[in-house]
Amino acid sequence: MTIRFVLGRSGSGKSMRCLDDIRQRLLAGPDGHPLILLVPEQATFQAEHALVSTPGLNGLIRAQVLSFRRLAWRVMQETGDTARIPIGDTGKMMLLQRILHKRQEELKLFQTSAEQIGFIEKLHALYSELKRYGVSADSLDKHLQQFFGEGERDLSPQSGKRGISSLLSDKLHDMSIVLRDYEEELARHYLDGEDYLAHLAARLGSSSAVREAEVWVDGFFGFTPQEQAVVAACMKHCRSVTVTLCLDKPYGAGEKPHELNLFHPTAMTMVRLQEQIVTMGRGAAEVVMLDGDVPPRFIASPMLAHLERNYDLRLSRRKTLYPIDAELEMESGIPAGGKLSPAALGSAVSGIGIYAAVHRRAEVEGAARRIVGLVRDGGLRWRDMAVRVRNIEDYGELLATVFADYGIPCFFDQKRTVMHHPLIELIRSALEVVRGSWRYDAVFRCVKTDFLLPLETGVSGEEAIDRHAMDELENYVLAYGIQGYRWTDDRYWRSKTSFSLEEAEDEAASGEQSGEGLKPERSGATAGGREERAFRRLLICRDAVVSPLAGFEKRLRKAADARQMTEALFTLLTEVNAPEKLERWSENCIAAGQPEKAREHAQVWDSVIDIFDELDELMGSDELSVDWFAELVETGLENIRLGLVPPSLDQVLIGSIDRTRSAQVKASFVLGVSDGVLPKAINEDGVLSENERETLLASGLPLAESSRRKLLDEQFLIYTVLCAPSHYLWLSYPMADEEGKMLLPSEAIKQIKSLFPGSKDRLLLGEPAAGMTEEEQLDFVVHPERTLSHLIVQLKQAMRGVSIDGLWWSLYNWFALQPEWRNKLTGLIGALYYTNEEKSLSLDTTRMLYGSHLRASVSRMERFVACPFSQFASYGLKLRERRIYRLEAPDIGQLFHAALSLLAKQLKQENLAWGLLSAEQLAQRVDDIVDILAPRLQGQILLSSSRYRYMTRKLKDVVGRASVVLAEHARRGAFEPAALELGFGPGEQLPSYRIELDNGFTMELVGRIDRVDKALGESDTYVRIIDYKSSPTTLRMSEVYYGLSLQMLTYLDVVLTNAVSWLGTEALPGGVLYFHVHNPIISSSNALPPDAVEAEMRKRFKMRGLVMADLEAVRLMDGSLAEKNGHSDLLPVAVKADGGFYKSASVATGEQWEQLRGHVRHVIGRIGTEITNGQCAVEPFRMGKKLACTFCSFKPVCQFDAAFEGNGFELLEERSKEDVWQAVGDEFAGKTGGGSAPVPVFVLPKRNGGET
Repeated sequence: MTIRFVLGRSGSGKSMRCLDDIRQRLLAGPDGHPLILLVPEQATFQAEHALVSTPGLNGLIRAQVLSFRRLAWRVMQETGDTARIPIGDTGKMMLLQRILHKRQEELKLFQTSAEQIGFIEKLHALYSELKRYGVSADSLDKHLQQFFGEGERDLSPQSGKRGISSLLSDKLHDMSIVLRDYEEELARHYLDGEDYLAHLAARLGSSSAVREAEVWVDGFFGFTPQEQAVVAACMKHCRSVTVTLCLDKPYGAGEKPHELNLFHPTAMTMVRLQEQIVTMGRGAAEVVMLDGDVPPRFIASPMLAHLERNYDLRLSRRKTLYPIDAELEMESGIPAGGKLSPAALGSAVSGIGIYAAVHRRAEVEGAARRIVGLVRDGGLRWRDMAVRVRNIEDYGELLATVFADYGIPCFFDQKRTVMHHPLIELIRSALEVVRGSWRYDAVFRCVKTDFLLPLETGVSGEEAIDRHAMDELENYVLAYGIQGYRWTDDRYWRSKTSFSLEEAEDEAASGEQSGEGLKPERSGATAGGREERAFRRLLICRDAVVSPLAGFEKRLRKAADARQMTEALFTLLTEVNAPEKLERWSENCIAAGQPEKAREHAQVWDSVIDIFDELDELMGSDELSVDWFAELVETGLENIRLGLVPPSLDQVLIGSIDRTRSAQVKASFVLGVSDGVLPKAINEDGVLSENERETLLASGLPLAESSRRKLLDEQFLIYTVLCAPSHYLWLSYPMADEEGKMLLPSEAIKQIKSLFPGSKDRLLLGEPAAGMTEEEQLDFVVHPERTLSHLIVQLKQAMRGVSIDGLWWSLYNWFALQPEWRNKLTGLIGALYYTNEEKSLSLDTTRMLYGSHLRASVSRMERFVACPFSQFASYGLKLRERRIYRLEAPDIGQLFHAALSLLAKQLKQENLAWGLLSAEQLAQRVDDIVDILAPRLQGQILLSSSRYRYMTRKLKDVVGRASVVLAEHARRGAFEPAALELGFGPGEQLPSYRIELDNGFTMELVGRIDRVDKALGESDTYVRIIDYKSSPTTLRMSEVYYGLSLQMLTYLDVVLTNAVSWLGTEALPGGVLYFHVHNPIISSSNALPPDAVEAEMRKRFKMRGLVMADLEAVRLMDGSLAEKNGHSDLLPVAVKADGGFYKSASVATGEQWEQLRGHVRHVIGRIGTEITNGQCAVEPFRMGKKLACTFCSFKPVCQFDAAFEGNGFELLEERSKEDVWQAVGDEFAGKTGGGSAPVPVFVLPKRNGGET
């Protein structure tokens, strides 16, 4: 029996000594007693590869590279200890969750903590730690009773008393209860992975294969008590045991290394093993000290050898400095564009580089450039290099993206979560469908996994079920509020369902263009057949979703226990052909060169089945609610971790500093060497706090080291990372995080600089910058793809007049001459001149799009003035936002408008005067009307829930209040409704508004007028237009002047133009008025009498707009002004004592009305001309604080950005109403020839982002 320690500092050849010993024995004889190399689990692949790569070896039957756990499994197979059911971490967490649920009433702290995200995982980690350190429920209770008893509780663990805080006492109480149940469950049925090593230590002597073996234990910095017990068992039973440790000197039993000793972790490991040897009564172990002037690893790099030898002197004032000018020799650099001679090759890839990056991306790209350079010019292979980071989460996506851009093959050494995988998402969302009553988001999370698509579809063409078809289904579901029982209720699945109470004005325009233009067919067999096929495909898609999920819900709710629930879930997966689809996806990934993704698809199915097996074993006969079952499944899925094997040997290894073992690498890139990261700021966020852990450790309870000890041991971890490469070490840190906050370099970098005086950080920028030398800029020329990106940035600078280095012009010429890059360069050069400008359409294109006869609405004219592109997107391209089943402001406005219009129609049909009805009578009528209209609004949305039914009652109050105010208008005025919903256009009561355009096109305006009132004066007939609005609206003369507000005046012009044929008499404009439908709240510090409240209410309902400046017309609207002067509480007018109007009154004379009508016609004609000329510029208006983009739905399409070259607002000057009247008058005078001097004719805003 031989026990041997092989000691040495990093790079001294300990691992190589073990491998050489095994190789010698294999070369001496391929058969014989077993040879076992025990290494950390994550290092088994590398160690085995190093062994099998030995030249001359004909076989490895004798030799095995194993981890502790794998060795335990081998021994258990041999000794017959595998009869019990193995349980993994996922099963144990589900078991813990069940225990917490069962013991809920007895727990003090864990009763509420159990529902917190991540708590089960932390509790499992604590119990695994207790098991590794040999702490059972009995020993925990015994220890606590012995050391703390039932006496005093001291809130301060540092007080020296044997007391514990009430919080810790409650934690220990709960820990003991749960741990006891946990142990009993595991011992009764299951084989816990944490017990493997205990079984191994107990059964190792019974295994002939291990008992006769020579064992080498390599790569460990320390052992848990269980692992130490296994090593001790090997020392007792095996032929020989060799343990390697990274140490600068040997330690004997009972020695205590200084707590600041760099090698403290491994020193304590040796002390414990020596004490174990003494306890076993073995003789003194052989100690082999590997110590030379230059460790073998660093023969090619004196600087790394110097760093390794002197790093532990960081606390000493005596420091050995590197004997050369480190600023010159810190990194030998590779001449850009040239190869090195073999003699210079060694020095070119040796040394240390320290880099400060402006941000993480610049840091990663700098490392990628260096890696490519070392492969291209330094003679290294990808496998010779490794990237180490502290937290892969911080750098993972960046590394994957940047390395792909640079063509660097890489492998991430990490256990990967699979919560993103479609199969996991299908399971989670299917359970959520059942729990959440088929909510939209849960159902379409299922759909978007693609598992509900048919594996093989026999249908093609318009009725094929694919992603596009499912997108159409989603649009329908969103539009009609399909959820819950509506998924299977055919009443909610109709090919045509109205969304609103009335056809929109634009739809009334019947496409707004004649049959000559490109428009969807709205009638006929072809259109009907297409709509029918589309709806049939919609129903097929619905069935594809409903059939498996409804069957799953039925089976799940009928399930009597957890076993049947698991079977229901498994049945769902088989019904949607999940295994076959995963297999196909895996094959596709292999074909696409994505072997890691292929393995992920293969492994995730096995992992899910393992969870199902554990559910069946753990809780098969338990009665569970659906919610409880879903939580158990969620716990299992959250803890699936996939460990993938590198798909290729020649790859850059990317791993974390804590986990990854990067043996035999020549170059190591350590990224993110920032303060607080290396060394890591230890934050104890487990079940036990730091103080609680120290209290228990001080009492003698065996636990893992405290955070304080872990922080001290960080220096050893840093040492091993810095000493991992044999030739070259790259250290870098970002100077700022993603939020721009400053980051400082790690103390480790400061220590290295102190060993190499004169060394300086090299700055890493994201792009070549002015002031760089050509050699520094040449550093960015590494990979054609990335170089092309840098070239475009440089050319952009040149376009702005900035001088750039001739290097970039040479690169431009090179790319231009390469056939495989020429087209891409041309496309990117074109992007430099991109200005986000839309060119005008040709007349031929416009005629194809709109036809030669343009039919349009007034709102379309207004939209064009607001932004030509918005008009083009809406009416030319016919883009629409997808409809969402929710009540929005336009829907409420439609309800108000329809209710008041229907009320007026009823009164007219019944020959009742509005003003004669009482408030109660109006309220009753309004209630009945809203009840009629509610089912027709947005697919019966007002009837869909209690919330909306309550909202309906509030809407009735609003309409009722408005009707009362309108009754007051009727009582005090002579105007009566002449028409409601008055349409003008083909087939309507009034003809269209037809205009011959300057470019040969014709345009007709069509639309529908909400309400037209008329009144008879002494000699004239007056008409007014009223529009109901759900928000405060006024007629701004500036907006009328520019064409942003044309609707009311156009409607008035249509009525006046056709007055003789419609009303049988000429008519004069009475006004255009907006009526705000709302239910205002009157606030007052004192109680107001009813009359005062009504008066204040009328003021809140005062109509806004423009009224004829004629006293007769005004008094016909508000008869109270015939008895008194002053301000009207119904209209925007105020009458003086002399019969004139105050300046604040919103009135216009008959002449001004004529001028305004002419101006509106002129504006509409110019707009029509520009539309048919193909104008579609992205030029939204801006007038004061009002922007066209504020509520525009096409911003994602036009991508307007005022900061982008070529984009700019069309600035419109706000004008007073006096200025507008002056401008309109001047325009009218210029057209009619009046006046003595020429006057400017109004034109639309110039589409150059400037003047008007």
